Amino acid sequence: MEQIAPDVFRIPLLPRDGVNAYIVGDVLVDAGMKGSAKKILKALDAAGVTLSAHVITHAHGDHVGGTPTIVDATGVPVSVGAGDRAAAEAGEPVLSAKARRPGLHGILKFAGGFDGFSVDHSLTEGDDIGCGFTVLETPGHSPGHVSFWRESDGVLICGDVVTAMHLLTTKPGLHQPPALLTPDPERNRESERRLAGLEPQIVLAGHGPPVRDAAQAMRTFVAGL
Repeated sequence: MEQIAPDVFRIPLLPRDGVNAYIVGDVLVDAGMKGSAKKILKALDAAGVTLSAHVITHAHGDHVGGTPTIVDATGVPVSVGAGDRAAAEAGEPVLSAKARRPGLHGILKFAGGFDGFSVDHSLTEGDDIGCGFTVLETPGHSPGHVSFWRESDGVLICGDVVTAMHLLTTKPGLHQPPALLTPDPERNRESERRLAGLEPQIVLAGHGPPVRDAAQAMRTFVAGL
């Protein structure tokens, strides 16, 4: 577990920063894939952190796969963006139209599916998750995608609005999320522009290393959209 900023820690769940979860105080942000829960629980135990809540950026299998096991082990309440609540509870992520084609959908579900789980609270714009972070509604990659923003020091946890690495080469850098897994690319670009306008100092994505001095990187990225 790596400290990024006051009260903010990253738990890398795959080699080369492939998938991340985060701790904000005593709140878990995202939970990786189905096999990630054991690593998260071990990291929490080693750091002496007792969770009080689990919040989710979006209901895709590489962000909520470990959620049922985490909840079974800790009993904490789960919160997800209002537009993703039904998908989370059903275990059926909203993907692009192409990804919903019968054969491809079956492959994607096998590779990145997740078990549905009960959601205790729907996150909406302005909700407080603790340690100075508030909820931003950033739809596009999923209907109810949310990000978490701390204005005081410019720390942004953005899920998959952008990735901080090329998902095939793993080279660090800001990229669009995969079109196949993004049902509304134009709304996602609007969310990217909104986040860039905040001029974040640190961007923490679901995939890739932390991006520091991020304001210029985000401006350059959205200028190319």
